[in-house]
Amino acid sequence: MPALPHQLRPTTAHVNLAALQQNFRVLRERVGPKVRVLAAVKGDAYGHGAVACARALQEAGGAAFGVALVEEGAQLRDAGVTGMVLCMGGVGRFGAEEAVRRELTPVVYDEGDAERLDAAAHAAGRRLAVHLKIDTGMGRLGVPLPQWERFLDRFARFEALDIEAMMTHFAESEVDDDTFTREQLRRFGQAVATARHRGFAPRVLHAANSGGLLRHPHAWFDMVRPGIALYGEPPVQTPGIEPVMRVTTQVLFVKDLPRGTSVSYGRRWVTTRPSRIATLPVGYADGYPRALTSGVGAGRAEVLVRGQRCPVVGTVCMDLCMADVTDLQEPVESGDEVVLLGGEGTARITASDLAGWAGTIPYEILCGFSERVPRAHQGAS
Repeated sequence: MPALPHQLRPTTAHVNLAALQQNFRVLRERVGPKVRVLAAVKGDAYGHGAVACARALQEAGGAAFGVALVEEGAQLRDAGVTGMVLCMGGVGRFGAEEAVRRELTPVVYDEGDAERLDAAAHAAGRRLAVHLKIDTGMGRLGVPLPQWERFLDRFARFEALDIEAMMTHFAESEVDDDTFTREQLRRFGQAVATARHRGFAPRVLHAANSGGLLRHPHAWFDMVRPGIALYGEPPVQTPGIEPVMRVTTQVLFVKDLPRGTSVSYGRRWVTTRPSRIATLPVGYADGYPRALTSGVGAGRAEVLVRGQRCPVVGTVCMDLCMADVTDLQEPVESGDEVVLLGGEGTARITASDLAGWAGTIPYEILCGFSERVPRAHQGAS
């Protein structure tokens, strides 16, 4: 979006950095002083703005950050963020030299990546810390267990790589039944024991994401990697954790419609009484999902106007959506504030609420707000 002297659109994501810092402190106190907390700021800090969030977390004592891409790590370095930046997605075919130059810490699970990193570190005249990832049941990234011993044997030739840590990732740490999580931990323990038997000596072990941190203390090891919990949507209700993002817009246009009038594309919703409909300048191009269309998702979405819940009606469009404000006592006017995500008075709409209505997960809701929605960062201590 082009830079303008001031913001023209009223739709804004307000990011409370003080709440982010408080959430970090709550999680750090939870695990205690012997366990390091790596803050996941991948995906633009789950849609909250990676640079601003990393800086705020650094002010709160954070010294380790998790990204998915080398580009994300480079962005943090360019912004002056210090401490460990762990590239959890690896470096791929073209990222090794940049990872070394930016002093990033790559996650390694592929022999080709290891070879390229070793060459880049040799060329730079330095020894590079890496974290080896073991697939214990996620089935995504990580060295498969049947290949682990062979991988270690071949890894021994990479003299410029220092195995600082070994790690894994849980597939369902947030669910009540912890059977598979415990099985993953057993497999991880065996893999680490195998590595140590072969002479490798990782100084750090880590496995726990937000669910692992909050539900499985035996999985904390030396470091935990909270993500969604930092941003106020923990998989387990946690005292002291507060939502960080609040998304608001303003009423663009109001009209009174007679009974029997259809609203928006596809005529999915028709008034059953004389109705007052407010059109809002936000749609799926802004990250407000089309699945919030009435009658399409898993429930009927709502917005807050003056602290009262109003249903979203008709099909959510690319740039616009509509809310039924008929039942509000005072007439709604153009320019009135509307809360899409967050609280007003005693009412609150959470990312989990939106996710439930849209048939998705809160991660996707938070990450989904596009660059058309400016982030207004405020409140860092």
